[in-house]
Amino acid sequence: MKRSTLSLLMVVLTASVALLFFGCGQAQPTATTAQPEEVRQVREPVAPGLTVVDHGVGDWEIGKRGGRMVMGQLGEGPRTFNFILAAETSTTDITDLLGSGLVTRNQFTLEYQPHMAESYEISADEKTITVRLLPDLKWSDGTAITSRDWVDGMNKVIFNEDVQTNMRDAYFIGGEYATFTYIDDRTFSVTVAEVYAALPNLLGRPFPMHILGPLLDSQGAEGVNTLWGIDTDVTQVVSSGPFVIASYSPGERITLRRNPNYFMRDAAGTQLPYLDELVMVFTPDQDTLLQNFLARQTDMLGVRGADYASLVNQQEALGFKIYEVGESTNTNFITMNQNPETMESPKIDWLMNRQFRTALAHLIDRETLINNLEFGFGYPQYSFVPRFSPYYWEGADEAAPKYDPVRAAEILDSIGFVDQNGDGFRQDDKGNPISLVIETNAGNRTREGIITIFAQEAENIGLRITPRPIDFNVLVGKLLTPEPWDLILIGLTGSVDPISGANVYPSRGNLHMVEPRQESPRQDWQRRVDEAWIVANQTTNEDQRKRGFQTIQEIWIEELPWAYTFTPLVMTAYAERFGNIYPQPIAGFDWKGIITRIYEK
Repeated sequence: MKRSTLSLLMVVLTASVALLFFGCGQAQPTATTAQPEEVRQVREPVAPGLTVVDHGVGDWEIGKRGGRMVMGQLGEGPRTFNFILAAETSTTDITDLLGSGLVTRNQFTLEYQPHMAESYEISADEKTITVRLLPDLKWSDGTAITSRDWVDGMNKVIFNEDVQTNMRDAYFIGGEYATFTYIDDRTFSVTVAEVYAALPNLLGRPFPMHILGPLLDSQGAEGVNTLWGIDTDVTQVVSSGPFVIASYSPGERITLRRNPNYFMRDAAGTQLPYLDELVMVFTPDQDTLLQNFLARQTDMLGVRGADYASLVNQQEALGFKIYEVGESTNTNFITMNQNPETMESPKIDWLMNRQFRTALAHLIDRETLINNLEFGFGYPQYSFVPRFSPYYWEGADEAAPKYDPVRAAEILDSIGFVDQNGDGFRQDDKGNPISLVIETNAGNRTREGIITIFAQEAENIGLRITPRPIDFNVLVGKLLTPEPWDLILIGLTGSVDPISGANVYPSRGNLHMVEPRQESPRQDWQRRVDEAWIVANQTTNEDQRKRGFQTIQEIWIEELPWAYTFTPLVMTAYAERFGNIYPQPIAGFDWKGIITRIYEK
């Protein structure tokens, strides 16, 4: 299989913009007319034994209630049960199931549609969206969900600078935060200072103000920051989403049960989700995830390229199917610390040097990474925008530094980073030994493999870079708080529309990893990215949006604050006894997008 030929261009994705959304991603499509046969044709799989997901069916199967699904989750479990504070997938995989948004995307077409909303309307100037809630919405504890749960949640919680949340940056548009205005218990509006491309995305999910309001009055922001930690009584965590937490065993598993007050129903009137229970088993590494699935201890598995050979011929005997979902929007990249708050000379001098960063980028052997770690089931990556997105800059492949260790050595020589003492390793132009540590999350064998291969490439040209796997939650903590680190290999879930990265690419973002939360951009390239971000997102003109995102991609490739590796082909195995398996290769619309509709046949 040729790695370069795995170009899974999905027309449905390029035809409609898909954003990350804080809801669970469940879609409740309206009835559709029969599609022409040529639209419904499913392409051939890229390898034998894969079942290509058919996104053209247009509607869900009517399922039945009951049963449970068990899935493995990589790592030691969540850091919190408070979605306001959630920052890493080990947490959001759980908290996303405890909330639903007013608007979501149709799982099949990816078009916007009301979810908890009865309707919404955008003003003529495209700066205000007014939403009407469905009647009789309730929290899992029976309390009514009203407009106050959005308006007061934003104004009193998210816009409170002392509350530790990743959400705030997404609402800073045109130099000020969006304005949330209460109209009545079922109606409110959101107004922004400038036209914004993803106005419906600002509607978000409700905040349990019957709990947060009294907490703010008595304890202030600190009460919110400490609410629902992992030592809490999980049965007290309220939900507006499809599930509630039934039990939690730290480091072992969490059991979710159907929210008795969840609003969604199928076309036959049956309350969703179909499943009685969803169990997540915390698992230390990907190899154990595979073994648990083969032992039938779990019902679903994200399949790595390395797993394909072990699984493909056992599908019939063990009663599962491997679904080919599509090219992932997930990323794997090496980010390079340029934060003077956490770095000192000489390390910050090296990493602030664009030529040094370029030399490191020339050491990423994507072909070897894809073939050795994904067994060919992957795609070279050069940009934060997925290749099948309408916002992908076609010049990225040509402009980005390619694997070229000879060129990397030449660049280092040119800036005086040479072996001055004959020990086989380079020193900088001031005689300081060059030594860095590259960290990633332990247990993720793919990422561990990437940093090991990268460190070997560095050693081959005289750079001492030490690979160090650490706990995932600790790793994310380094990026979110002022802790020292050199290089980190990590990923983002991504989306087809990069507007979801409002807290990542602008310099003020809390996940602008090289130097987060800047009051004003410290480096010129960051200023240019900030300006291009406004061009790309404070408009609904698609040509202007493409120009803005192209500029950002050009700057990112030129400056290399982080360097990309590859993105995998998404393959997921599900036990054959489950129905409604229509995942998308997009965060929020993967297993999360179908979990309310999955049923045991």
